[in-house]
Amino acid sequence: MNVHDKRTEQQEAKIRSLRESLLRPVADKFGFPLGKQRGAIGTPTVLCLGNHSSGKSTFVNYLAGNKIQDTGVAPIDDGFTLITYGEQVSDRDGRAVVADPNLPYHDLEQFGKGLLDHLKLKRRPESALKNLCIIDSPGMIDHAGSSTDDARGYDFEGVVRLLAESSDLIVFFFDPDKPGTTGESLQTFTRALDNVMYKVLIVFNKVDQFADVRDFARTYGSLCWNLSRIIRTKDMPHIYCTFVPNAAKQNGHFDLSDFEQSTKELLQQIDGVDTRRKTNLVSSLLDSARQLRMHASVSRKVGWRLMQEKLGLGLIAGVLLVLGVWLAWTGRENSYWLTGGIVLALAGIGIGVAFKSIMAMRLNHHVELLGKYFREEYSGQMMKQQNTRYLEGLWESVRERTEHFLRNSKGIFAVPFSPLWTHKFHKLDKAIEHEIPELLQDLSHNGDNAA
Repeated sequence: MNVHDKRTEQQEAKIRSLRESLLRPVADKFGFPLGKQRGAIGTPTVLCLGNHSSGKSTFVNYLAGNKIQDTGVAPIDDGFTLITYGEQVSDRDGRAVVADPNLPYHDLEQFGKGLLDHLKLKRRPESALKNLCIIDSPGMIDHAGSSTDDARGYDFEGVVRLLAESSDLIVFFFDPDKPGTTGESLQTFTRALDNVMYKVLIVFNKVDQFADVRDFARTYGSLCWNLSRIIRTKDMPHIYCTFVPNAAKQNGHFDLSDFEQSTKELLQQIDGVDTRRKTNLVSSLLDSARQLRMHASVSRKVGWRLMQEKLGLGLIAGVLLVLGVWLAWTGRENSYWLTGGIVLALAGIGIGVAFKSIMAMRLNHHVELLGKYFREEYSGQMMKQQNTRYLEGLWESVRERTEHFLRNSKGIFAVPFSPLWTHKFHKLDKAIEHEIPELLQDLSHNGDNAA
């Protein structure tokens, strides 16, 4: 084992240690789906998503160095195609793909026949595929009169989410005809990719179709406007304005030389996907740590409020019961005192009987106030930052899981509330602010030296 491989192994061991020793116990206690840890081994994978007729398949063929996918204006392929290297040309259907223990796609079986009928693997003896796996996806359109799942026959967003988590780079294509206006594209962008945005490259493809720069500017502005409504960041992410060189339409009124550099930059990003695969491990760990920290701190705040209310309600019930019994016993010869004592005792018993129902109502009340508790918990950080959209965006990605955890918590003490968790939160903060960023920097530096 050379020095570079040994260094990489040490870095992966550090990642596993942070994930399993620090994040996992907190995640298990607070019901946070941390997911599986994958290593930096295997073939680097690029997932291509985007509108129908945005040039995905043409771009895939260009990357592979040969025509593997059919292309056209009309919808050609409505499934997911895994394209990788093979000594001989071979195609396999979805059932064979998920059943093969040597392929990392067993989890796709959960989406059933609807997906398996629209999943295939293509092996081709192209040199460009020796160190690259490309996933081509169905073009996204608006399905009139039905939801996406009904129209496709399977959970499309769920499939995209799973493939996105296991991919190393996600290239999302938009085109001049539908610059971010397709509902399915925007929904997939916000729902299925919310946890992996650090992997996403936004591509405004087929710029060779514009007649002049004014048409380009108008359409590019429309894309930016549509994306600004769904991307919760201070600045608009970089958009690669590209065309496929060997498929470009030469138009005398629109000079493509201005976009050659953007196309080259996109191809360089894809060429560097092996290095990105390693840094993605740390980026994923950092994202998971930040989300877990927010989820756990807000959940504990709710747990503490619930515990105060449980103790208060129990104390009231106990006091009423004891006071009522004492009053009824000492004043048993006085009908007023006796009646008052019985009423108080029954009130205490009634609160005890209705305890679970009352606490369920209080839990629902607190769930409705999750946004308020988030702002209280992070008020200090939000005051220090002029831009709070990042924290708000992080909360939006966490809120649904936090709400699900709280609503499905069973038992009086199901939501952790102890102040002892503060120590673990401090350790999480240390990892988020120092250990993981230093590991990311070290990994990047190691990659540069290896290059």
